[in-house]
Amino acid sequence: MPPYASAQMHRRFVATDTGPVVPFPAERRTAQIRQCAGELDGLQGEDALLYWRKVCRELADEMRRLGSSDDGARAAVFAFQDEVQQELMRMHLVEEA
Repeated sequence: MPPYASAQMHRRFVATDTGPVVPFPAERRTAQIRQCAGELDGLQGEDALLYWRKVCRELADEMRRLGSSDDGARAAVFAFQDEVQQELMRMHLVEEA
């Protein structure tokens, strides 16, 4: 963050001269979605659950740091989760073909 930005502004959102920075939509992070699906595909049980929670928690924390509200961060995580589930289904459809 530039030295001229106030601490209060930093707590609320990341800002530029033109306004707040809008985080890149979580459901469009293709590389991260594929990586997460690949990791989950190799895990089972408690290991999969712990990994899944960690990824979702980190994403929510990132969204909040970038200025999303709690509701916005939650919506981003849900959208990301949907995309990971779809990627897992695509991976298995390709394996079956």
